[in-house]
Amino acid sequence: MRKLFVILFMLVGIHAVAINIDKRTLDALEHVKQGYVLYGFEELKKAAATNDLAAQFYVAICYENGIGIEKSDIDAFKMYRKAAERGLPDAMFHIASFYKNGVVVTQDNTREKEWLQRYNQKGGQMLLPDFIPYYNEGVKHAGNFALNPNGSTSSSQLAQNSQSEKPQPIITQAQPIKMEVPKRQAVAKEKKSEVDTNIPIGKLSRLNTFALIIANENYMEVANVPNALHDGKIFAEYCRKTLGLPESNVRLVTDATLNKMKRQFNWVSQLMDAYKGDANIIFYYAGHGIPDESNRSSYLLPVDGFGTDVTTGYSLNELYALLTKKEAKSVAVFLDACFSGTNRDGNMLASARGIAIKAKQEVPMEGNIIVFSASQGDETAYPYAEKGHGLFTYYILKKLQETKGDFSFGELADYVTSEVKKKSVLINGKMQTPLASPSLKASDWRKWKLK
Repeated sequence: MRKLFVILFMLVGIHAVAINIDKRTLDALEHVKQGYVLYGFEELKKAAATNDLAAQFYVAICYENGIGIEKSDIDAFKMYRKAAERGLPDAMFHIASFYKNGVVVTQDNTREKEWLQRYNQKGGQMLLPDFIPYYNEGVKHAGNFALNPNGSTSSSQLAQNSQSEKPQPIITQAQPIKMEVPKRQAVAKEKKSEVDTNIPIGKLSRLNTFALIIANENYMEVANVPNALHDGKIFAEYCRKTLGLPESNVRLVTDATLNKMKRQFNWVSQLMDAYKGDANIIFYYAGHGIPDESNRSSYLLPVDGFGTDVTTGYSLNELYALLTKKEAKSVAVFLDACFSGTNRDGNMLASARGIAIKAKQEVPMEGNIIVFSASQGDETAYPYAEKGHGLFTYYILKKLQETKGDFSFGELADYVTSEVKKKSVLINGKMQTPLASPSLKASDWRKWKLK
């Protein structure tokens, strides 16, 4: 089918977003405007089935307001969720309202704020043309409500088709709808600390060193991870500026789904293969970790993962196997995550789990690899709220800043472990103990350097 796309560009702050609207969707809007509501809705459903993002959102609007179909908050929520997960801020705002009002889902102010935060991060404005004015204009042509504008299908057949999935009463009277235009929500300012400014600048010298940084903050199914995006952003800046990695050697991946994580790990594997043992790899992760309660093994949790289902996570053992399967000069892994099933605030990640799990300490057996973990056992990897970072990450950045990146891994391990333990007891009243776990082959890891 021939397609014509209308591309809407919205520049909101630093955000640039392009939305493609299929010709079929545009035609459906025009039909609704002319009063052919049932026909317009059916055309929107067909366009939504071909994965048109705008049509998916408009179908959700119809379900929520009973336009051309019997009102169904459940179906509306599902369609909004589908569009929101594809990055549409309009849908994110509507999902937030469902959590605010407790419609379909349990009322949850935390989840409401999380979705509003995502809406703000996308610019805090609606991108698509408002559907309701089209409908309200169509109400003026009520005689066309159940007609086919092409005259090829009788109104009774059209109405029957529109209800083919499940029998429902047909709406016979269209009424104008009033809707509030959402206002831009206030965005909390990103906290700055001394490690975010005056980042030392070194020479561009680490041409064979590559950094993969994954920062997962905005989760779909569990609580967010405060400051994770900021952690990843600043760590990436130190890699480029202080450690001297070329821009192309540093990959910062934010709010990564499972497939996106797999794709990035594949990139690292290809690099190791191409450089045939002459590459240095840095992997940094900030986000949730979860334990397998059956065997206490650990998993990284992508933003589309579930806190109680390890099959939606990425196994640390699998990651270590990938990082050591091929030769490398060195592999340094930094994990600002805990694997006990708790959040950064110490609360349980999954409400069904009542106690923290003492996760098994995963130690890579092969390769030249050292793993720096933010915590161990059933401890929590806490935030350092005053500094706008994870506690573990803050002291890594502090060491990079103070030494201009010139330190051994042994010095880094001793410093971070000592400072994090002291600060955690002071501000959290609980112990957090970072841990360095080298592979058997990396017997001289304490002498290794990042720079």
